[in-house]
Amino acid sequence: MDHVEVLDAVRRDADRVVLCRCGGFGRVHHVPVQRRGLAEGYVRGSFTCPWDRPGPHVPLLPPGGRSRARAGLLTADR
Repeated sequence: MDHVEVLDAVRRDADRVVLCRCGGFGRVHHVPVQRRGLAEGYVRGSFTCPWDRPGPHVPLLPPGGRSRARAGLLTADR
């Protein structure tokens, strides 16, 4: 399984709206995680693209994120 990146609150906020493979953009929904002795972190949970365009509604993520999307850790809500 791919490494899942844990984001802090600042990086989570910067990661919320991303481009979609359909050519539009969508919203990444994050799930809070508790880590022993560390501040609360967040992982990517799902992706929603509201654009009515043909093509896959999958987020275009920076390197490292794309393999997680293919592995099924990010799913389109549409």
